[in-house]
Amino acid sequence: MAKTFDALPETLIETLKKEVIVSLITVNSDHNPEVSAVSWVLPSNDGKKVGIAVGHKGSSMANIQKNPNVTLGFFADESYYSIQGSASVSEIIEKTMKYRVITVDVKEVEDVIFYGGKVTQQPTYEKTYEAELAEKLDSEVHELLVEYLK
Repeated sequence: MAKTFDALPETLIETLKKEVIVSLITVNSDHNPEVSAVSWVLPSNDGKKVGIAVGHKGSSMANIQKNPNVTLGFFADESYYSIQGSASVSEIIEKTMKYRVITVDVKEVEDVIFYGGKVTQQPTYEKTYEAELAEKLDSEVHELLVEYLK
């Protein structure tokens, strides 16, 4: 039987505090699912919210404004997890670049790996733009997400 929670357990909070790839699934205007890969993600300390920083022009924002139901998917603890929630979108925030923050109120967290499956290697990625800029943006976004999760 799949493990379900009404908030993120501590191990999943710690995973999401690292740079991991998270799938953000929204519903578009044609009522079809639309997926985006995001990495600027931060959970609240109590595991009841997840903040996501994105560029200000993405289609996910329009989708959420029309239908706030979202799903987040990510690898953790040798498995794959789904977060079901209701999302809201901030106004445009101008810093080094223009951002918006998506705040997801967690409704349910579920281990959704197929029966008998075990993830043996966490996906990794590298940033292909200037290292100094990447560090600046990461720091700026982290501070922004901390502020939104208060």
